[in-house]
Amino acid sequence: MAVPGVVVEVGLDLSSVGGPFFLFGASDDVASNPQSLFDNTQYRLGGTLFYDVTDRSQSVTINRGRSRELDRFTTGTANILFTNQDRAFDPFYTSSPYYPDVKPRRTVRISTVVAGGSAAVQFTGLVEDWSLDYQVSGESDASAACVDGFVLFGGQQLAAHTATAQYSGARIGAILDRAEVDWASTLRSLNTGGQLFQADVIEEGRDVLEYLQIVEASEPGFLFMSKDNSVTFRDRNTAAALGTIIFSDAGTAIDYTDLSVSYGTELLYNRASVSFIGGDSQISSNATSISEYGVVALDLNGLLFQTGSAGTADAQALANYIVNKYANPELRFDSMSVELAGMGTANQTKVLSVELQDNIIVEYLPNKIGSRIRKNVQVLGISHRITPLAHKVTFNLGSTDTAAFVLAAGTAVADYPFSIFDSSPFGL
Repeated sequence: MAVPGVVVEVGLDLSSVGGPFFLFGASDDVASNPQSLFDNTQYRLGGTLFYDVTDRSQSVTINRGRSRELDRFTTGTANILFTNQDRAFDPFYTSSPYYPDVKPRRTVRISTVVAGGSAAVQFTGLVEDWSLDYQVSGESDASAACVDGFVLFGGQQLAAHTATAQYSGARIGAILDRAEVDWASTLRSLNTGGQLFQADVIEEGRDVLEYLQIVEASEPGFLFMSKDNSVTFRDRNTAAALGTIIFSDAGTAIDYTDLSVSYGTELLYNRASVSFIGGDSQISSNATSISEYGVVALDLNGLLFQTGSAGTADAQALANYIVNKYANPELRFDSMSVELAGMGTANQTKVLSVELQDNIIVEYLPNKIGSRIRKNVQVLGISHRITPLAHKVTFNLGSTDTAAFVLAAGTAVADYPFSIFDSSPFGL
């Protein structure tokens, strides 16, 4: 099968030079100038429109997510290399069809199209930098370095206020609603969350992204920008599900080209200290692991748990959870790559549908010796390398909990089948 198609679009506002916008009095003939109908809903007065620049694109790379568990999600990036022989992407060339709107912070959207299917967005963000490369030979390229919406939060500051006692998802929504942030309600996908927060006092000038990531750590959950640039929050129970897409070297599922496996101390923590605003640090440790590997500590400070004894219990439960999960080395699938060229359209569609924090199943038989290893894993990062003849997708992977970090006391087993352990308030 052929490699999936790619569609590259840049959002430009060309209303100042005409564009396909409303034309006043250009013609009384509606057939030749349908834009001149005042009640025509098919045409815009002006503003940003997406222009398809795929035919000028040479290659596309996309990097989203994080490298490993316990890291924070970083700003997603994309880089698009264009042919620029006609100076179309030269901001100083007045005859460019895009002049004068070749500027930073223009919206970009990258989609893939599988044969017989519809476009599936893989990245939405902003052009951070335009770079031009002119050579004496006459060859000319332009590249657009793009970032997702996380970059905006890193440049915003909160006004002083006192938050309302609320769950983690509601806290994120409240921050996004604030006038100094003003993030569109249509670009959000927020779980309710399982952690109740105190009504903490937020000081003037606090960085928006830093505060949102404290919320993420306090759940603990997953906060990232989706493919369509929506603020996405997944709570701590996201891992408590089996993946429905299977990758295998057995020829019975989606084939992969390479798989990286590790067994080491990169994610080994046998002592955890967790503190929250107004509360003391709560400690958990694993003596057996410490005896075997020495003390490897993880500290989480300034979390937003409830005040008083409830917050103390929450902090202790999180410390216990960290140590129970990370006290010993685990055989981990770190990354996996697939090549879409030559793959059937059904499997191409499945691969391109995977989003950050989705669960998938990966299996392999090392050197075709022994028993096949099969693991349910979570997608931490997604990278694309796209050229006219190839499309390689790489997934960074993390482990999942067979029993997630969920409320156990008083929780209905029918609703949370992983919460049946007697430990309170959290079960492993």
